[in-house]
Amino acid sequence: MKKIISALTLGAMVAGAAFADVGVTLNYRQRATLLSHNNEYGTTDEASKILFTDAYSGAGTDNLGIKLDGDIASFAITVVGDEATTSKLRTKTLGADLQIGKVGLFAGFWADGKVKGAYRNKADVDAGNIEGMDFEFKKLGSAFKGSPSFFVDNIVLPVNVNASESYAIGAKYNIRNFKACKLEVNGVYISNEKSDESASKSSGNLQGHTLVGLVEANTAYGSGEFVFKYGQSEYKKDNKYTDAMAFGAYLQPKIMNNLTATIGGAGSVVDGDFTDWSADLRLYYKMGALSFTSFHSYSALVDAEESINKLNGKKNETTKGIADNAAVTNGKHGGTTVKRDSVLTNNLMVRYKVNSKFAVYGIVADMIGLGENGGKKLADKDGKETTDALIQLRASAWAQFYAGGNSISVGVVYENYDVAETYGDSVQNIAIPMIFRVKM
Repeated sequence: MKKIISALTLGAMVAGAAFADVGVTLNYRQRATLLSHNNEYGTTDEASKILFTDAYSGAGTDNLGIKLDGDIASFAITVVGDEATTSKLRTKTLGADLQIGKVGLFAGFWADGKVKGAYRNKADVDAGNIEGMDFEFKKLGSAFKGSPSFFVDNIVLPVNVNASESYAIGAKYNIRNFKACKLEVNGVYISNEKSDESASKSSGNLQGHTLVGLVEANTAYGSGEFVFKYGQSEYKKDNKYTDAMAFGAYLQPKIMNNLTATIGGAGSVVDGDFTDWSADLRLYYKMGALSFTSFHSYSALVDAEESINKLNGKKNETTKGIADNAAVTNGKHGGTTVKRDSVLTNNLMVRYKVNSKFAVYGIVADMIGLGENGGKKLADKDGKETTDALIQLRASAWAQFYAGGNSISVGVVYENYDVAETYGDSVQNIAIPMIFRVKM
């Protein structure tokens, strides 16, 4: 697979370089916490642990991008500093595109994913410097990290979402023969270059290979996409990796001017069993200098006890940052593990652009554990068992200052790990972060 990608990349570089516009970009982002205080941990390093973190990328780092862009071919590479050490660099994106008539070919790997950004319903200008933990801590699809439908419309993410070194090669074809509808068909093959050698010998296959199909339709009434994935999961049966499927469909109807809406859902099948499903609703409305962004999502396991082993055993580990340990209890640096078989997330952001140099933001987000294992089990006076939901909250206010392509954001963030004190006195955290960004 690496050889195929290398050949296509080299061809794209040669074809692109002959006629290309060469671009070099630098995107530097650094986040620093000026103050962090936790009512349990105090102002120690442990107080920097935050509730809603970004499950899809690391902390802000240097991003050095180089792109050769031609009429028939293009090549792009992004190099970043390794988060684990300051003395090494790693390649974050290495992609090549080749256009032959109506057929487009692409190959490479994309650490941040390859996805139709429109369905995220996220305006980058509104996101500003703010990172995923503050603005979009969950993508479309399941909130459960072990689910094949996690970040489901990322066409270069295999159904084994924990697979490392996933390389992809694919093609897309535009069909414009329909007067009322334009179709784009994508087909992708993903390989996982790292495999469990002993298991691969017993199963005859490498772990993590996935086939992906995505169809997008655009009409006068809106657009929609359907994605389907089929491949090997991490779940083993009789010492062999089992098959898994993921599917998702999202619509973006044209409702009214200045309002964009995304609605849809996804599901997963592992070893022939329907394991989990999710639903998403996203709204974006702009009115002059004022804009509103609203994300809502619900994810659930079909059977909390049976399904979870097939989702890589991650019963409690939902979208990274939904705490399932001491942070949600009344402390003592330990406590009862919180189990969830369903979770509801909501995220509302309001932005006001004061002028070309200054903007202010307000964000409120919550995560609510629901279902049989959603919170703490209680018994009423008649002995009937009920469950108190676990409600977790993050609220923040930001000011952003612009200077050309550069900007500085300063905010105040408040987090409450157990709003209803389901598990006793809640752990709370307040922090003052600053994000510095340079674009060239």
